[in-house]
Amino acid sequence: MSAALSLTVYALVVGLLEGVFYAFMALGLNMVFGVVRMINIAHGDLIVLGGYLALTMFSSAHLSALAAFVVAFPLFFVLGVGVYYLFVPKLEVSSDPEMFSFIAFFGLSMIIESAATLAFGYYPTSLPFSALVSGTFYVLGHGVPKAFLVMTALSAAMLGVTYYYLQMTRMGRATRAIMQNKEQALALGINSRLVTLMAFAFGFALAGMAGVLAPYVIGYIYPAEGTFITVLAFVIVIIGALGDPLSSVVGGLVFGVAYQLLQVFLPYLAYPIVFFALLAIIVAKPGGILGKPEREV
Repeated sequence: MSAALSLTVYALVVGLLEGVFYAFMALGLNMVFGVVRMINIAHGDLIVLGGYLALTMFSSAHLSALAAFVVAFPLFFVLGVGVYYLFVPKLEVSSDPEMFSFIAFFGLSMIIESAATLAFGYYPTSLPFSALVSGTFYVLGHGVPKAFLVMTALSAAMLGVTYYYLQMTRMGRATRAIMQNKEQALALGINSRLVTLMAFAFGFALAGMAGVLAPYVIGYIYPAEGTFITVLAFVIVIIGALGDPLSSVVGGLVFGVAYQLLQVFLPYLAYPIVFFALLAIIVAKPGGILGKPEREV
């Protein structure tokens, strides 16, 4: 097998593995936007906090990243409840919800970044693969950490949990109704405040759990990384459909494979091409590739 073909197969395998994680990473951002129509600028900072949670539990108590993954859900869910009551009800009735929500979540992002800098320092740090699982497997002679398999399995499991929640539970169906048409959902007697609160907090919990796994894909974490992660998550959301959480699966897989192929064959142009594609998609289809077309007035 030629070297180029070998590298292509390797990039496809790693891209699919990472793509499942990328879908999980963007899921919380799309969930929050879907229910409150506000872009959580602090989404990436929540992911960074999740990474620091895993790092702290491993370095201080020698607990695995799997333990941090479990602990992250209740911690970040409670944080989401607090942020919801602090911001969302007031923002929804403000004169300009979009602008004020941007300012509020940007402020939250700065608070998290500053707190993380004070607590952990500014410099990048990493989480060893042994915190999840040791060992390597090989794809045509190219090594891939076994931690990627566990990371992919955990990400896929949470994507499955989210699918079950949205499709099979009463609260999930109410959530989808609000995402699709809030006015009609209210007319049907759905408790909008409770449903929105649960989905908002769930989105925060997903971000925290994704953060536990993020160091294995991104390579390291540092306080100022949150903005970059938010942009990546937004790219993935736009590849799918803005406001449709489950479409993040398509976005994550497409992004993961495309980015890995670019890293192999055009490493210096990988990010410029990705962000150029984002701009093109926003101009051509603002609601995302899989989003419904806008109605003409």
